[in-house]
Amino acid sequence: MLPSSARRSAVRPSRLATAVATIGIAVALGTTGCGAGQVSQTANQLPAVNGANVNIDALQLRDVQILFPESDAPTVFGNGGPFEVAFVIANADQTTPYRLKSITPEKGSIEFTEGADAEDRVILPGQSLRGGQPVGAAPAEEKVTAELNDAGDTVAAGLTTKLTFKFEKKENGSWVDAGEVTVVTPVDAGANLQRQDVARNAEPTFYNQHHAEDGHGSDDHGEGAEGGHSEGGGH
Repeated sequence: MLPSSARRSAVRPSRLATAVATIGIAVALGTTGCGAGQVSQTANQLPAVNGANVNIDALQLRDVQILFPESDAPTVFGNGGPFEVAFVIANADQTTPYRLKSITPEKGSIEFTEGADAEDRVILPGQSLRGGQPVGAAPAEEKVTAELNDAGDTVAAGLTTKLTFKFEKKENGSWVDAGEVTVVTPVDAGANLQRQDVARNAEPTFYNQHHAEDGHGSDDHGEGAEGGHSEGGGH
């Protein structure tokens, strides 16, 4: 029979091995769980586009937006148009053709200046239809031009407006109603908006008042320059 000290020595390596094995299993499980979470989050991410994204039936509307006018933007916004509507509509169905019937704005009207014929707005199975051409957008199989006019104040740079897309689909050789979807559509704010220097407004009001009193609040460094520092030093 082994002495008690020998028995303790024999038990220690066994306990140590068990502890190491337990930690290893916990780390492995933690790593697996983390990896699974990352995959799940990635699967739910939306594409990095500027416009709105919605689905209806087998159709996927992507990057729906109103493009910033290419010229004389103040006049265009003041007149409520004309604005170009940009979008991509993909048909995920492998057998059924769809057709974009119309787009209806909150106010005014949208006409197809390119693709006026309904047959030009057919989206074949597995293909897509593009309206407009945002900067950096990839080409699509078919392209139409949708123009919004008489929108009034419902369209403003950097805000959103509602557009309703109506569709048809082909069943047994005939076009039938395929529903409609209203998209809260962002209006492009433009790339050349005037920048404003607001650094002075970042200072607390009492600080601005204090500097105005002691002569440091004048832009032309003229009046008030003799005021010196206020009572208490100020600096």
